[in-house]
Amino acid sequence: MMDLTTIGISPIFMVFLVGGFISIFMSIINWKVLGTEKAKEVKKRMQDIRAKMLETQKSGDTKKTNEHLAELMKINSEYMRFTFKPMIVSLVLVILILPFLKSSYTGKVVGIIPNVLPAVGGIKLDWFWWYFISTFVISLIAKKMLGI
Repeated sequence: MMDLTTIGISPIFMVFLVGGFISIFMSIINWKVLGTEKAKEVKKRMQDIRAKMLETQKSGDTKKTNEHLAELMKINSEYMRFTFKPMIVSLVLVILILPFLKSSYTGKVVGIIPNVLPAVGGIKLDWFWWYFISTFVISLIAKKMLGI
């Protein structure tokens, strides 16, 4: 397997780049799949049915509540089909890319949390924790920018 340390890029930056690439790529795929009119329509129908279900729960009509719940479950399974496709793509990406990071950076300190953070300052991060933090932050930013 290829050793990423021979490229000459610092480990903290390399892991950040790989995590950033995966996060942005997956955010764009989610935006394309979940941003379609059909996905938005299904999500809106789910919200409407939830509101009706809460109404019938408050009024004590269990028969209607159960009908709404059954309808919600049916529509939820339709929405899950939309989210399943991006999940498969992300799984394939992770299976293909993460072994390179693992083989290159296992047992090495990739970064250290600055001491200015009182409770966690000075903690040494291996590649996995830096990857996790990087992808989490970049994913939040990308999703916010894409409106997901």
